[in-house]
Amino acid sequence: MANIFCTREIPRSGIRLLEQAGHQVTVNTTSSLSQQQLLKEVKNCQALLTMLSDTIDAEFLEQCSHLKIISQFAVGYNNIDVACAKSHGIVVTNTPDVLTEATAELAFSLLLCVARKLLPASANASAGKWTGWEPLGFLGKSLHKSTVGIIGAGRIGCEFARMCKGAFHSDILYYSRSKKSTFEQLYGATQLQLKELVSQSDVLSIHCPLNSETAHLFNESLFAHVKDGAILINTARGEIIDQDALLKVLESNKLFGAGLDVTSPEPLPPDHKLYTFDNVVITPHIGSATLKAREEMSLLACTNIVNVLEGTLPLTPVTV
Repeated sequence: MANIFCTREIPRSGIRLLEQAGHQVTVNTTSSLSQQQLLKEVKNCQALLTMLSDTIDAEFLEQCSHLKIISQFAVGYNNIDVACAKSHGIVVTNTPDVLTEATAELAFSLLLCVARKLLPASANASAGKWTGWEPLGFLGKSLHKSTVGIIGAGRIGCEFARMCKGAFHSDILYYSRSKKSTFEQLYGATQLQLKELVSQSDVLSIHCPLNSETAHLFNESLFAHVKDGAILINTARGEIIDQDALLKVLESNKLFGAGLDVTSPEPLPPDHKLYTFDNVVITPHIGSATLKAREEMSLLACTNIVNVLEGTLPLTPVTV
């Protein structure tokens, strides 16, 4: 039997899987733990199930080298010092694939919400300001035959492109470190350099991972090349956008609007200036928040733990 600590509550199906395998599971049911609190909880554990909000850095790992596995309840794992974990023989896993459709659906929802000004229109109606049909009221941006630029043509980016192609007959452009031949064949997608892509796209949707190359990828210099009236969607990581630069382009009315499921920091303080723009939709990092996706994430994260503790390979290793 192993001791396992889970930093936040997750669907019970995964916890039951761990318990049925004979392990003792402790789940944090309060708010996020400080690193010192987490160190105390993990002192006698062999496995740790983490969230993106948990900082698993070298200092933490030096004191937790007894861990056999860190199972991340997310696709991204930039909160974990993977190289340091590997040096201590700790397996790190994540939960790819199972949240592809859910995250792409949210990006698509944000796009529609921004393009058709749904939030300000709904607020107008609920505030009693709807007095009749207005021929110039809440005029949105048509997405029919729009040009959609995908930044990061991985699973989620490709799924979002499929949705736009099917719904709006969009032309698909993409920016990626490598050529995606199947993606090009399926959706007629064209690979471009980033500045060229942003200058041609009516919609820009970010789906790349956060790393040293993509941090503040959307900065003041790149925003200068963005097509006037474009819509920006980000369901990847908040730090990919320089938010000060984003504020400037919003103030200049260069963008039609933005839909952000991720920000920097998270949570975004309620008095942040981004909340003052009625053409900006901000959601609290809910890309994978469907019953189906979270259930599958729970089972996958916990199956990875069971496998490693039993001496077999995890299903989705980041490093082994």
